[in-house]
Amino acid sequence: MKNKIISFYRKNKKAILLIARIAISVSLIVYLIKTKLNDFSSIIEILKSSYKVLLLLSLSTHALGIWITAFRWKILLNTQEVKLSTATLSSTVLIGSFFNNFLPTSIGGDIFRTYDASKKAKIPLGTSASVILVERFSGVVSAATYAVVALFLGFTTIGNQSVIIPIVIFFIITVILAFLIINPSVFRLGKILGKFKFMRKLKEKLSNVYNTLASFKKYKVVLIEVLIFSFFLQFAVILNWWLAAKALGINLTLTVFIFIVPVVATIAMIPISIGGIGLRENSLVFIMVAMGVTNEKAALCSLLILFMIILMGGVGGIIYIVRPYFGGRSKKNDT
Repeated sequence: MKNKIISFYRKNKKAILLIARIAISVSLIVYLIKTKLNDFSSIIEILKSSYKVLLLLSLSTHALGIWITAFRWKILLNTQEVKLSTATLSSTVLIGSFFNNFLPTSIGGDIFRTYDASKKAKIPLGTSASVILVERFSGVVSAATYAVVALFLGFTTIGNQSVIIPIVIFFIITVILAFLIINPSVFRLGKILGKFKFMRKLKEKLSNVYNTLASFKKYKVVLIEVLIFSFFLQFAVILNWWLAAKALGINLTLTVFIFIVPVVATIAMIPISIGGIGLRENSLVFIMVAMGVTNEKAALCSLLILFMIILMGGVGGIIYIVRPYFGGRSKKNDT
């Protein structure tokens, strides 16, 4: 019996893990609703009294973030002599956000973006993956920087717990990893992999990744430009969450969200749920409640942000369905 179970698991490992992650996401959302939204009348009252203009502004900043992501990506692709329009890359980012809702962790969409750019631009997969890695990590650097900025602005505790040491550690690790990514020769992968015959094929696959990462040392100005856009993108996300909170009458300052966003986004990357759904919402509620927000408002805010993410993902899903019918037109735009 035990052997049969093990055999069944091995044959259906991907499906089982996917179902487990879906179950975790659903369970976490159900837990959030049942424990934090038990007063239906107060929920209706909060929604009725919400500021609709601020909700629209919040959604607009989410859409702006899509465009900034695409433009930042384009800047990096240009260093590899890839010419794709911002509109084309924006559609790919939207489709990526759609896949984020169905793939483990919040970086699932980057896998699609890597393959899509590789196919459209006819570049090696390793090159495409390296560009995405640098682009995403510029976002991590900006998030870590914002967390440090939050300290200087006076945000040092969650409830009675100090956040100074975790933020400083997060920032130091980020700086070290940034150095290693832009200086891959430090790893000496070529020498290490060359010592083992069975790893020579892996060395060939990693060569594109290595060469692309190494090439960015020549584009210091471009990297600074990308980092600036990453700061804009991170601020757009911060505004998105802060405006959603303000729309519901939550009086947390912008400084608080400068800290909250990178922390919650990092938690959402833990690969135990689908697209971070459930983890993101519960961690956001936990921090907001610790800051004095009522359970109902904190939970509604987290679900409102989830709705915006799913809405943009839905737009990406529609684009994914109809894009094949407009393939010829998009190719003309990229030339």
